[in-house]
Amino acid sequence: EVHYANDIDEAQMLARASKGRINAVLFSASDALTPVRDMAARFGVSPAALIPTGRRPADRVIAALFFHGVRWHLWDDPPDESIRLVISSVLFEQDPLEIRFHRRVPTRIAAQIEIDGAKSDTTIRDISLGGACLLGGVLGSEGDQGFLYFSNAEDEIRLPIQFAWTVGDANENSSVAGVTFIEVSPDAGAVIDRLLEAVIARHRIERPNPET
Repeated sequence: EVHYANDIDEAQMLARASKGRINAVLFSASDALTPVRDMAARFGVSPAALIPTGRRPADRVIAALFFHGVRWHLWDDPPDESIRLVISSVLFEQDPLEIRFHRRVPTRIAAQIEIDGAKSDTTIRDISLGGACLLGGVLGSEGDQGFLYFSNAEDEIRLPIQFAWTVGDANENSSVAGVTFIEVSPDAGAVIDRLLEAVIARHRIERPNPET
């Protein structure tokens, strides 16, 4: 669940009211910043759970954030896909209750599903080395097995899949399904790794030169 608060005290109050706890914090890097360690302590999170937003600050500010343990950013009005990526990455790294074994990244990749010779067009909404979320054109139901095809640059990928869950009527644009990859070949794994790294690299804070 995502909650919006005006300050740290309100965020803590909202967390208590929803009987939850704070796992990730988005904050504006354009305002005068509370020291990272103090901000993390007041929210009850590690510095790696703090996510700066807003306009990209000077490299010396980014260097300071990196030095104090901040690792992700959402500069310059990011799309929803980027927000989902960064928040899910923080949860993947920080939340002890996170059950996924593989980091997932949001995508918009045209693909095809095949089950028992029947094919349907779909879109890969997000993907990891363990599976994918498919939007539209869903064939089959929970437990069914088949294949997922997609292209990335010059690579043609064919992955054996099993449906973990489905929502909506088959073949409708609004249908959604989660699939598990039964087997990932080394070549397919390398393609997925490159895809993940390309998306992740846009939002990871690397150590900049503080003198520039």
